[in-house]
Amino acid sequence: MRFVSPGPATTEALGHSLAQLVRPGDVITLEAPLGGGKTTLVRGLAGGLGIAEDQVSSPTFVIWQIYVGNLRLHHIDAYRLRSSEELEEIGLAECLAGSDVVVLEWPLVAGPLLPEDRLEVKLDYGVSEEERSIELIPLGNWQERLRGWDFEV
Repeated sequence: MRFVSPGPATTEALGHSLAQLVRPGDVITLEAPLGGGKTTLVRGLAGGLGIAEDQVSSPTFVIWQIYVGNLRLHHIDAYRLRSSEELEEIGLAECLAGSDVVVLEWPLVAGPLLPEDRLEVKLDYGVSEEERSIELIPLGNWQERLRGWDFEV
């Protein structure tokens, strides 16, 4: 499923709409270049989960942020980590086994820790500075959930 977002407001609205589909224990991975819209999408997702959007910031320097709303949302940035072992050391495996929602930026390093049921989101720059190309790749139970979902750009 692909979308072209003309700007941050639409990217945030997409995240907000995705929150309707999120269940306890869900994992969403985000891949994008630096400044590609990952935090903007998470801000919308958080808003849809009843979390004040102004609380959400990029976890690049702190690695892991936790927000509490209708569900607890873990926002993790693995950009500076080198291996899945480092993620295990900071508690990702335990977090993934729980009922909180996990959003993981730069997921390639997590490899074997990631569950089969997850939503992969890939963002990239579009033709203008504000535009983003967004691809949703549903794996496992996410395939069925996305079938009835519709988002209008």
